[in-house]
Amino acid sequence: MATSFRSFFIKLAIFSAVTLAILLTWQHFASAHFQSKLYWIIWLFFIFTTAFIHVVLIKTANNDPKKFVNYFMGITALKLFAYLVIILAYGLASRDTAQGFIICFLISYFLYSGFEVITLIRHFKK
Repeated sequence: MATSFRSFFIKLAIFSAVTLAILLTWQHFASAHFQSKLYWIIWLFFIFTTAFIHVVLIKTANNDPKKFVNYFMGITALKLFAYLVIILAYGLASRDTAQGFIICFLISYFLYSGFEVITLIRHFKK
């Protein structure tokens, strides 16, 4: 199991470097209205939440495989709701920079959600 986590963290580091390159490219070429100065905080946030959720789900599956689906669905629903709250809170607090924040957040959300699902599928195929 330790090698499984080590392999995951190596893949997460490589994927995060690629994601950072995508975000930096976006920051360089996008209009100032569509940029966010908080892109690095968003990037770190998604790295840590993805790692935490992966560890929780894998440990749950190893302890009781029957609970995995319930945990996965519950965590996914909570995550989606929490991310919506973050987007709405920022949008209401800072309307003039909200568009760039939301775009950066959603790009990161879709990239890291795809990464999370792909790594879980590959893990359980073994």
